[in-house]
Amino acid sequence: MSELAMDLVTVGEALGVFAPVPDGALRPGGTASFAVGGAELNVAIGLSRLGHRAGWVGRVGDDAAGRAIRAVLRAESVHDECVRTDPDAATGVYVKETVGLRGLRVSYHRSHSAATRMDIAGADFNYLLSGRILHLTGITPALSASVEELLHELLARATRRGVTVSFDANIRHQLCGGRPPMGFLEPFVSAADLLFFSAMEAEELLGIDVVGDAVDRFATLRAKALVVHDASGAYAVDQDGVTTIVARPLQVVDPVGAGDAFVAGYLSGYLRGWPTLQCLRLAELCAAHVVTVVGDHDGFPTEPEAMAALGATAPRTER
Repeated sequence: MSELAMDLVTVGEALGVFAPVPDGALRPGGTASFAVGGAELNVAIGLSRLGHRAGWVGRVGDDAAGRAIRAVLRAESVHDECVRTDPDAATGVYVKETVGLRGLRVSYHRSHSAATRMDIAGADFNYLLSGRILHLTGITPALSASVEELLHELLARATRRGVTVSFDANIRHQLCGGRPPMGFLEPFVSAADLLFFSAMEAEELLGIDVVGDAVDRFATLRAKALVVHDASGAYAVDQDGVTTIVARPLQVVDPVGAGDAFVAGYLSGYLRGWPTLQCLRLAELCAAHVVTVVGDHDGFPTEPEAMAALGATAPRTER
């Protein structure tokens, strides 16, 4: 295990990403680009670009997509020492298309992927809990029964050790197998220190429709902050009350990865000890950068770029 102290460690599934070139639907004889993505991977890359020590833990296949994921992690200076290669299962992939008036269409091909075979026996809990923040999403426990068991054990150990847990709901209904998402995500919502929801997820999982609902719901949680965001802006509820920010107007090129960029930006501010408003400003800035560029994380700003845009000098007040 690395002797460097980690700022954030996350675990999840990274995927190969195919997209038609130019935009449109996949067609016989057409051309497609290949990249890599995945919610937790995007967050780790975002934190690394912002100057933090981030590690990603996962399982990939012994195939081109798996090798590409490893190459991207290393190119982005994301720690990958606990990434495992499975010789008997493939890396998951997804296809990202633009289909007429329907807009973005994403189709996943991840059943029985290498990531679904993660389990407690193969986990390095010392590394997983070595960061100041453990970041989890609602995607990972939905991958398989063995992964869900691993995440519950990891959550319990993080709570006992006092590791700050960040949880992004990130609902993927196609992975839920007909189960109501809150049915298996409730333990994470109840135990996390930092909670992130899109506006739609907040309504579906917590019954939050307006800010007042969020204030009431926050009072029932152990979380230090409850953050809700959508394309129009975001707000955070914490011990200081409600802090709100309005999103800047922009032309969206590719919306995939916006939520991950938002979370990474907020967590970067949190790690720096910034006040809530500054955390939200950095989160909104990062999301804006990502959606104006094709790719799940390609547009993510570096630390100098982000600080210049915010007019900040990047001082860090450690929490």
